[in-house]
Amino acid sequence: MQSLAKWLASLVFLALATSPKTASACDSGYWVQSVADDGGIIVLNDGTIWEVSSIDKINSALWLPMTEIVVCDDKLINVDDNETVEATRIK
Repeated sequence: MQSLAKWLASLVFLALATSPKTASACDSGYWVQSVADDGGIIVLNDGTIWEVSSIDKINSALWLPMTEIVVCDDKLINVDDNETVEATRIK
């Protein structure tokens, strides 16, 4: 019985891992607490730290504290300026 449960769990994991994403998970209610490394690091009000892709640093370098942000998977969206940067959460 236990091996059947493990097999089913593996099957579900495989199905989820290989299925294409149909929607992004987006969360609002964030704002910039600080910007460092010429826009390469963004700290949000909840304490999360994001590393911005090198190509997008030119945009995030100009973001100011209190700028409203929406987080969508691996993107940070500046609501005030409608700019999007690719970013990886590092903490």
